[in-house]
Order: sequence, then C-alpha cells, then structure tokens
Amino acid sequence: MLSIHNAVRAVALLALMLGFSVAGAADKQSVDNEDPEAVVSQVVSNALDVLAEDIDRLTDDEDAGRAFFDEQVLPWLDTDLMARFTMGRVARQASDEEIKRFTRALETRVANLYTSSLESYASEAEDFAENGEIDLRTVSQKDDRAVISAQISSPQLERTTLRIQLHRRDNRWRVFDVETSGVSMLLVFRDALRSAAQDNEVEAMIAALEEGTVEVEEAWEDETN
Repeated sequence: MLSIHNAVRAVALLALMLGFSVAGAADKQSVDNEDPEAVVSQVVSNALDVLAEDIDRLTDDEDAGRAFFDEQVLPWLDTDLMARFTMGRVARQASDEEIKRFTRALETRVANLYTSSLESYASEAEDFAENGEIDLRTVSQKDDRAVISAQISSPQLERTTLRIQLHRRDNRWRVFDVETSGVSMLLVFRDALRSAAQDNEVEAMIAALEEGTVEVEEAWEDETN
C-alpha cells in the first residue's frame, strides 16, 4: 500500500476525478438542478469512465492539460468565492478590478497545481479508476451551501476522507474548498498568502500570486502531515 503521509495526493486525485468528468456531466442538463451529493456522484462516475482514455494525452501535453482545465474544470469551480475567501478582510477594501485581477491570478495558480497533479499522480489516478471506491455522504446542506464527505480508498491508497464544500450559483453547484484532516485548502492558501504579503495590501497579494512566490503545496503538506 502506498502510504500517504499528507493529503496532497488525495486532494489531487479528487481534483482529477472532478475535472475529468465534466465533459460527460455537462451534456446532461439535469445535473445542474440535482442535489449536491448527486452532482458529485455523477461527476465521479463519469470521471472513472473518461480517465483511462485521456490520461496519457493530458499528462504528455502540458498545453492540452491546461486547455482541459480552462474548458472543463474551471466552470465547476466558484473562483469568485474562492478569491474573496482567500483575500479575507482585504476583499472589503478592494475595488472590483482588483478582485478581478486577484481572481485571475488565483485561477492561474490553481490551474498550475491541477496540471502538475495530472503529471505527478497519473499512475495513482489510473489505479483508482480501475480499483478505487468512493463513499459519499451529505454532511450539511442549507440554502446555497453544502458540504459533502467523500471517503476514498483503493489497494494502493490509504483510506482518506475529504470534505468537499460547494456553493450553488447560476443554478449550478460549484466546488470552492476541500478539507482533509480538518485542514481547509483555502485557509492554508490564505495563510501562505498573508505570509508572503505581510502588509496585507491587495497589490502585494496579487503580485505574490502572479509571481508564484506563494508555496501553496508546501504549506499544505506541512499542515496535513
């Protein structure tokens, strides 16, 4: 069994499954109006069918991986909410244009992490597609917010439980945060960003994202070890 002493691989694996399934799920109009657990269930189900066919192309061609993220994954992420949450109180003082710039910079960083995950965890993702199991459970659902528990296991992966936070906007449930071991990915991201931009100015935060000075993955590993 592959020992996962941090949650990076589990989160990357879930991101892979969510992303790879969108091409199949987007064709089904009913998916937008289903309850969040049903949406995640269909997303994962479609992912397991598509993963084996596309993994080689997307891992060998970085541009293809990035294009796939932009076209198929990004629409299922609530990047506006992610950006405002990551900015924290600073978002109240930021102009609309600054928030847009921050959101674009955040999207780029998330895309980079995603395409990196495609390459780094391809074998684990393929193994999961063949032998893995996911047990989904709705933890809470109120108005436009929901939390889904996803327990992941396979012969090569330790059993890991993730909490997927979703927000319903424009008649679609979208992912905006993932937690494991009680640690929120966005909270880790926000703390790392504050450390990189100690004065908490919007421009400094944007620059930290654009220049890649925020080591999100390292911070995530440190917090979840």
